[in-house]
Amino acid sequence: LFFMPRANTAPPADREVFEDNPAPHSPGAFAPAVNAVAAPVSTSPPSPASAPASADHQSHDRYLAAFMSLSVLVGTANGISRVCLPLFAASLHAAAWQIGIAGGLQYAGIRLLSIPLAALIDRHGSRPLFRIGATAAAAVFLLGLTQVRAPWQLIGCVFLLGLSIPFRIVPTQTEFLHLLPSLGPMKAGWNRGSHTLGMFFIGPTLGAFLIVALGFAPTFAVVGAGLLLTLLIGSRVLKSAPPGRGGDATPLRVRMREQFALMSQRPELRRTMLIDFCGQMALAYFSVFIVLVGMRSFGMSTQQAAGLITLQGALFVSTLFAGGVVLARVDEERRYMLAFVLLLAHAALLSAPPSPAWLWAGALCLGLGLGVQHLTSVNRFGTLMRELGRGKVGGMSSLAGPAGGLTGATLGGALSQHFGMMAGFRVLAAVYVLQCLLQRRRLWVVRAAA
Repeated sequence: LFFMPRANTAPPADREVFEDNPAPHSPGAFAPAVNAVAAPVSTSPPSPASAPASADHQSHDRYLAAFMSLSVLVGTANGISRVCLPLFAASLHAAAWQIGIAGGLQYAGIRLLSIPLAALIDRHGSRPLFRIGATAAAAVFLLGLTQVRAPWQLIGCVFLLGLSIPFRIVPTQTEFLHLLPSLGPMKAGWNRGSHTLGMFFIGPTLGAFLIVALGFAPTFAVVGAGLLLTLLIGSRVLKSAPPGRGGDATPLRVRMREQFALMSQRPELRRTMLIDFCGQMALAYFSVFIVLVGMRSFGMSTQQAAGLITLQGALFVSTLFAGGVVLARVDEERRYMLAFVLLLAHAALLSAPPSPAWLWAGALCLGLGLGVQHLTSVNRFGTLMRELGRGKVGGMSSLAGPAGGLTGATLGGALSQHFGMMAGFRVLAAVYVLQCLLQRRRLWVVRAAA
């Protein structure tokens, strides 16, 4: 809250220019900044003309800090849900298939609503949609989950909760991609890193503590109150987001058709979505089965096996925050090649591991590889959004990852049941062999064209 902009803070100037003119900035647009850097150092007091630029920069930094705080809160709420809901289902004596449905329904909303929500952002803006999502989620926790007494009631509440998730995720993801050109590629992973920090570290830890200290119903009440706090903070943070166009916006059905047509017309968009899909598919399979592999195949304790997921998550978050600086001079195609090699190494190490050390090495490669891939993909989505508009690209960028996560968990489960838990890693190894070969060919084409 300390870093949040004041209520009367205007949106950063570069965001206004970006909204009015979606075309790439001309070199002359940055002339004042370049001249300021190139000017000789002077000990005289700063001129009045430099004061607005300094104020805009400070306002911009406060907005980014507030935006990241919002992402941490949204991720924390999702992380608590991931821990509490399966345990609550087990306490209700739910069958295994019911627990599986309750877990999968959390992804259903993203798959069903990402593209329609992206079209609605152009009409209504991000702020109203975020308010709807946060209010609906708080109502489910406060009025629904606190009253659940049977598994079927839990499944119904989780379905409603899943429908509310994209109303929080898609607007924040869209506005961050909209902000990215003014942030620069080095900060491309900061939004995902903040969300992951809340979802995989703060949320699970806080959720486990609350369940032990308070029980399920009071924990759900605390989460609901936290979502109401998120509603207040999100409303203020997104206040400077560009408003919707109202009745002047393209009708919803037409905009949805345009988004699907855009996928068929733009190979770069399809490629970036496919890369994101495969990465989240690998992450979902690893997250679901690596603990069982460690415990059943190598006799690891629950804490040791869970440490594999912690290592992967820690390296992923670290790469998102620091990788933009470390890889600043590496072009996007070589970044993708590095990511694919790391992800291939992860799948190969886990295809037939002879010792637990291979599991730790595989987790390390997955965390680093996914981090590098996500940094590159976010920059790609940001470039496409700058060219095509935020509504058209925002939904696509939010759809690809969850679709891959759902595919990795469900198809991975079928493979594991018939061919063993290592089978999924072998399939992923084949996928990334193909990715590496295609990327190598792409690098040759780029080098020949240069």
